[in-house]
Formats: sequence, structure tokens, C-alpha cells
Amino acid sequence: MIYKNKISLIILKCLLIFTGCIFVSGYVFVSGVFAYTENIELGGTKTRGPVAFPHELHMEGFECLECHHVMENGENVLDESDLEEGNPDILCASCHQEQSKVERKEAFHHQCVKCHDQNSFAPEEKGPTLCGECHTQKK
Repeated sequence: MIYKNKISLIILKCLLIFTGCIFVSGYVFVSGVFAYTENIELGGTKTRGPVAFPHELHMEGFECLECHHVMENGENVLDESDLEEGNPDILCASCHQEQSKVERKEAFHHQCVKCHDQNSFAPEEKGPTLCGECHTQKK
């Protein structure tokens, strides 16, 4: 009888540990712990400085797949589980290059300005849409 109780207790402990691991890994994935939380420096040209993109601010107001995408037949087929810091394949420049259908500068300007025109975190606030409002860093 005591032997069966010890086995049951061990099985119960293993199940609790397993369940806890599943819960924690789900929390980490959903909470965006693996996402870039600092400003990301984007672009910059001979005439304009780079943009300090506040990724964490955008994570608070939007779903990841609203910006990150892999388009096939007009549909975003990106697996959200691929979106983790350090994965070079999720960076805009991994697809949007000079020879691409939509190169990086055009992609940024289309995505950012369009979204800033249409969305805001507060009714009276919209994101910047003029060059100097984003390109604030010095060259």
C-alpha cells in the first residue's frame, strides 16, 4: 500500500511539473518575452538619419501579424511561433531587399505611414507621418 502511494505521489509530481512547464512556456510565448523590446534602428539614407522604431510600444497596441508577414497568394502565411528575437528570417530586410518586388524603404514607408494615418493609441493622437517626425536621429 505504501509503495503504491509513493508511485502515485511521484506520478502526481511529474504531472504538476509538466503542467507548470506547459503553462510557463505558453505565457512566455504569448507575452512576447522573445520579442525585441528596445528601439530598433531602421534605415537611414544620405539625406535622412535612421529611425528609432519603438517595437515594444507597437507590441502593446497591435498583433504581431499586423506588421510581420510572409505573403502568399494575398494571404499572410507567417507562423507566429517564428517571431522570436534573434531569428534573422523575421527581420524586414530578410525579404525586402533592393531586388525584391517591394524593397525595404518602400515597405517601411507604406506600412508605417499607412498605419499611422489609420490608427492611434488615443483618439487625438496618431503616429508620425512626416519625414522629420520619424527620421529624428542624426546621420
